[in-house]
Order: sequence, then C-alpha cells, then structure tokens
Amino acid sequence: MQKRQTEAKLKPLKSACEGTDILMIISLVNQKGGVGKTTVAINLAHALAQQGKRVLLIDADQQASVMHWKKIEQHNYFDVIHHPQADLPQHIRELTQGYRYTVIDAPPAIGDMIRSVLLVSNLAIVPVGPSPLDIWSAREMVHLIRELQKEKRNLSGRLLICRKIVGTRIGREVREALENYQMDIFQTEIHQRIAYVEAMIAGMPVMAYAPQSEAGQEIRNLCAELLP
Repeated sequence: MQKRQTEAKLKPLKSACEGTDILMIISLVNQKGGVGKTTVAINLAHALAQQGKRVLLIDADQQASVMHWKKIEQHNYFDVIHHPQADLPQHIRELTQGYRYTVIDAPPAIGDMIRSVLLVSNLAIVPVGPSPLDIWSAREMVHLIRELQKEKRNLSGRLLICRKIVGTRIGREVREALENYQMDIFQTEIHQRIAYVEAMIAGMPVMAYAPQSEAGQEIRNLCAELLP
C-alpha cells in the first residue's frame, strides 16, 4: 500500500488558509537549530515575491540571522523586520498591512514565542534534517501544532525534509520515518548544496544568485507546492 503522503496531492496554500485571500502567513518552526529554517525562509520569501506580490519576512529570532543577511543584501527583494517578542497576535495586523504574503523565521525553541508565531500562521512548515535527532525533535513541534489547531482552525502543518545529503541511506529513509507523524510532507526536498551557502554569503536568494542551479529548482518546486 502506498504511504499516506503519496495517496493524494497536498492541498495548495489557498485552500489550506481559509479566509486569507488578502494575507497568507507561513512560518518556519522547529525547536532544533541548524535544520535550515532561515535558509528556507529567505528563499521562500524571494520565490513568493517573484509572483509579483508584496512579501514581508519577519525575523522572530533573537539571534537575528535574517537581519544579518539583510545588511549585505543590496536588491531589496522583499521587506524584512525584526520582531522577537511573543506578542504577534496583538500586532500582526499592523505589521502585515499591505502585504500578500508574510514569512516568519521562528527561533529554535518551544515556548511562548513559538505559540505566538503559530497562532498567527496559516501554515507552519517544520524543516527536518535527515538524522535521528532531527526526526525525534520534530515530534514535539508536531504535537504543539496539533494542540493549537484546536484553537486556530485554519492552521495547517507540513514537514519539509531539509539538508538532505544526496545518495545516503538515512536521506532515503527519513521520509518513511516522518510518515509516522501523520502530518503532510512536502514532496520537494531541500538538499545540502553549495549554492545555498554561496548565495547567502553574497547576500542573495539562491534563485537570483544561481537561477539554473539544482538549489534554485528546489525552491521553485517548493513554491509551486504552496500556491494553487
């Protein structure tokens, strides 16, 4: 029998986010650091901006990794603000006014800040690296998303395999392990590629730095899964 994730096409973002024709809020969340949240957040924000819509990226992490990247970014692909306070439900309307898409790069933690992020999100993406520690650490975030779905009915969650190493056995097995969490998994997988690192150093999204690269295609594929 085919696994749950391959039985049906994932719902596009529009249908997953009822009542959000004006604004869609996508968060990158995981209690573990080093899983690729910031890389995905920056590149996803750029891919969404390429749709011709206004995009805001909120850096909700005290470490302000996105803000450091923004200091060397010269092209203003999308707007970026730093808001590491756990009061997003009170301020999200003001912060996101005039934007079609908002992406939130959340801190690596479980607590009030993450709850604040999830309560304003329509879609929570959980990047998971191809290691047992990453897979185990994602369990608590999956449980938190399910808990908050009782309070926020239009919150959806999806797992995203990140930092996958091409050709390794653990990379091939991670999807099967994640299917045990019974949460949708993106078909797109983000691999460890030098283009992501070089683009970050250059202060550019990978689709602008190396548009024909495999990394660029991964981001295009991810964006295509999100949009109707």
